[in-house]
Amino acid sequence: MDFAVADQKSPSAAWSDLRSERKKTHRRGSGLRKKAPSKVSGRDFSWARILFELASKFFLAGVVIYLVYASYNFLISDPRFKIADVSFRGHHSLMEEQLLDWLGPIHGENLFTYDLSKTSERLAQHPWILSASVQRKFPQKLQIELIERLPYARVKFEKVFLMDNFGELLSEETPEYKDLPLIVQSNKGTKLENFSGDKVIQSLKTMHYFNKLSFFENNPLDIAELKGDSRIIFFTRNRDLKIQMSMEALKDGFKKFMIVLDTLEGENMKIQMIDLSFKDQVVIRDRISINSISMKRQTN
Repeated sequence: MDFAVADQKSPSAAWSDLRSERKKTHRRGSGLRKKAPSKVSGRDFSWARILFELASKFFLAGVVIYLVYASYNFLISDPRFKIADVSFRGHHSLMEEQLLDWLGPIHGENLFTYDLSKTSERLAQHPWILSASVQRKFPQKLQIELIERLPYARVKFEKVFLMDNFGELLSEETPEYKDLPLIVQSNKGTKLENFSGDKVIQSLKTMHYFNKLSFFENNPLDIAELKGDSRIIFFTRNRDLKIQMSMEALKDGFKKFMIVLDTLEGENMKIQMIDLSFKDQVVIRDRISINSISMKRQTN
């Protein structure tokens, strides 16, 4: 019987193969060990980068805050930004010295910390100023724009004061406004602090309407005297004619005057007074008959 005997490797060859297998296994194990730590290192690097970025942002924020703070200190302390010039525009009756005295010290104040709104409010409290606005002009200037009140009439208490067209008292009268209409407060109990210009404005408007008529062209009304709370008397410039009206019916009184105007202009009598204060009639008194009778003319 024949047997086929397989080729067998020699012991040395077998030992070499075993060593080769061990080396391959060792290399595979080393590769696995190298890969696992690399993942851990990647995660660590990611956290480190995040912390670095946060630290950088905090650092930059700190630098910006410091620069802002340093800049602010520079602007409020540097002498190059101290106010050295104050200019006013829009003033006519008021002098710059008067305005500066009203505001108080300004020169030498820091341009950035100076309170503009407070200055505007302070100026608006001045009797002559209707409104005011204040602007910074770098590096050392303030520019102030004003709108002044305009004197519209004079109002007499114990002294004579100027008043604007809103009924606000401005100051005591000055010679340049002596030709303005005069309102006389005949009520001794009327005090300056309790003055209300509403009725005065109504009276001045009525006076203005009268003076637009040709009847008063050469002898306009220029004084109005308030008699209590219900009557007003207008006087012409020559003081030769008086017109009495009711404060509650100024428009109606003017209409009644217009009705009898043609009759007044057509007669040669010397009129002393026209009373328009009654509800349904006009009373006219002339100089000749004033001590004896009253002439009445019905308007209804």
